[in-house]
Amino acid sequence: MRDKIANILWGLVLIAIGVIVGGKVMGFWELSVFFPGWWTLLIIFPCFVSMLRNGPGPVNMIIMLCGVLLLLEANQVIEEHIIAKILLPAVFIVIGVFLLFGSIFIGERRRYRGNLAYTATFAGNVVVPSDGGTFQGCAAEAVFGGLDLDLRNTVIEDGAVIDAVGLFGGVDIKVPAGVNVKLRRTALFGGAKNHVRGRNEGPVLYVNALCMFGGVDIK
Repeated sequence: MRDKIANILWGLVLIAIGVIVGGKVMGFWELSVFFPGWWTLLIIFPCFVSMLRNGPGPVNMIIMLCGVLLLLEANQVIEEHIIAKILLPAVFIVIGVFLLFGSIFIGERRRYRGNLAYTATFAGNVVVPSDGGTFQGCAAEAVFGGLDLDLRNTVIEDGAVIDAVGLFGGVDIKVPAGVNVKLRRTALFGGAKNHVRGRNEGPVLYVNALCMFGGVDIK
């Protein structure tokens, strides 16, 4: 539902921009999408959509705060030197709130404590674990590349955790049938999707996704 609402918002904004610009070019009206500090909306709106789609997080909230302050400064609501005084304390407050009440915003988050890690950096990488044991979790990172983690032939231990990072890249995770997946995501200019539907008595796999200009996809 969140993804649908986010897509609707993006669609409405793009249509509105197209109508305004097109009408001005055709001479129908003199409306303009440009105003003092209009470029800050390129910061604020994507952060707002990220919060709507993935929930509020320290990254999207801090960057959105920066955009709002710059918009106020461009419209002479606050002076430039005030931003420097406000920004740093505000960043500390946002981080502190999430350290204290993070579970309220993003739910209980488990972390992978082992040392098994798969990466894809400036390239693609397909990983099919085949050690014959149970899968207890891993770190999966894609940086300017794509990582395909295929777990369909593994036995998932109940409570296994995957810490997945998509930084200008994507992580695809394929899980066996009968596995429940619980996704916790922090995303900015990217997103994470869980396509595993249904509830059953199978093991639970926890996926912590951090996406910045990238994505994590669970199938």
